Amino acid sequence: MRDDDGACRPAFLSRAVGVAWALAMAWLFVTGVRDHHPEFTTRLECGTDPRSILHAGEVLDTLTLKVVVDAHCSNARYVSDQRIALRYVGAEVDVEMTKLSIGGETYYRIDSVGDEDAP
Repeated sequence: MRDDDGACRPAFLSRAVGVAWALAMAWLFVTGVRDHHPEFTTRLECGTDPRSILHAGEVLDTLTLKVVVDAHCSNARYVSDQRIALRYVGAEVDVEMTKLSIGGETYYRIDSVGDEDAP
């Protein structure tokens, strides 16, 4: 930028205005895209059908079960060691389990998810 005759000042200002315009458009684009994602029907329901993430007969360790359920269902209520109460599209979905001890570790066998029964 030269101070003697100001010849470079208009180029600098036009670049600054261009960068500000590009940042404003990028912000509007990001905001617009974010607002078009579908929301859950309610924050108190699972975002995924529990029958598609938990299957009857499946055996999971305690941590894996908690991570899988909590990742898809913000409303998970761990009622007991053998039952998790969930809601999906307005309906109650109970997960019935059997607690197992294998090699000193605790595992859970999924007995049923909603109306789905183990084979």
